[in-house]
Amino acid sequence: MIAYHELILKHPDLFDNKNALMKIVLDQKVVDEWEANKEVELMQKGLPLEWAKLGVVLDDPYNIIVRDLVQFPDGGMRGYGRSIATASLKGGKATVVFPEYKGKILLIHLFRHVTRKWHYEIPRGYGEPNVSPEENAYKEIKEETGSEVSELINLGEIYNNNGYEAVPVSLFFAKLKSVGMANINEGIESFVWLTVDELEDWIESGKINDGFTVASYARAKLKGLI
Repeated sequence: MIAYHELILKHPDLFDNKNALMKIVLDQKVVDEWEANKEVELMQKGLPLEWAKLGVVLDDPYNIIVRDLVQFPDGGMRGYGRSIATASLKGGKATVVFPEYKGKILLIHLFRHVTRKWHYEIPRGYGEPNVSPEENAYKEIKEETGSEVSELINLGEIYNNNGYEAVPVSLFFAKLKSVGMANINEGIESFVWLTVDELEDWIESGKINDGFTVASYARAKLKGLI
């Protein structure tokens, strides 16, 4: 279990107030006073006292959920939650891979627990401690599709949801030299092969509604890779 003060000491970039319009309150006396007052307010309203808790509120193998005390330009303060990928604290980074094989784009059709729905999207995965984004990209393609990569091109980084997620995700374009089988244990039912025109039609119609896939397509298109 990682402690809030440990995060501040080891990863000060995540708490940088320089040029910040909304500042993280780091004075422990102010934090304690806010929590105490908030608990009284919540008790009077019959609301959960847990809503007053600041610091690390969840710590699991994949995500750390932090609730900071944030001061706004008008002087008001409130708790503000954010998610930090656990692997990012140890040199890892989540990766997304846009795979192309013989002129067509490989999509996977898979079931997502979070939405409880089926989606069409490109392979991706959480990072792992001390594993570079490039290594992780090769690993995810292999694990999810059994495919081999002949060339991997960095498409840069994006913030998937910068209102909640604190760390960026690495995007890659991969030219495949072979294709394997869908990994059902990853929730993948099958593959779909699309031309670029077909991919664009699916994005325009909303059949593809995964943000990582849309962002990777845009980067690859603007870089002239597809």
